[in-house]
Amino acid sequence: MTLAAGAALLASLLLIGLAGFHAALAMGAPWGAYAWGGQHKGALPQRLQWGSAASVPVVLGMAVVLLIRTGLLHPQLSAAMEWAVWAIFLYLVLNAVANWRSESEQERRVMGPLATGLALLVAIVAFNT
Repeated sequence: MTLAAGAALLASLLLIGLAGFHAALAMGAPWGAYAWGGQHKGALPQRLQWGSAASVPVVLGMAVVLLIRTGLLHPQLSAAMEWAVWAIFLYLVLNAVANWRSESEQERRVMGPLATGLALLVAIVAFNT
């Protein structure tokens, strides 16, 4: 397995976990301090629950793009995913900055490192494919 494929696989597993986290938030899990700026301790208000629900397919789509780009899934589509990998990288860098700047200590402590790690893994994919 190449370095890029390993990074894509690890990033995909983390993204699947993140999608599960957002699915739980959408269903009322009391983890609001870890998401959406950490302004809501406990369950999120309904509008942010909808936002978390909408995040689930987006985050899962990111995982699929990484797996395709590295040839672990549908390798014949790999070349078409180059721009998407760079878009994911940019999104994750911006997400990491937002998480590190959050007023919520929980979001900074947990989601900041997660988003930073994901951005680094996606950078490995982007620069090595």
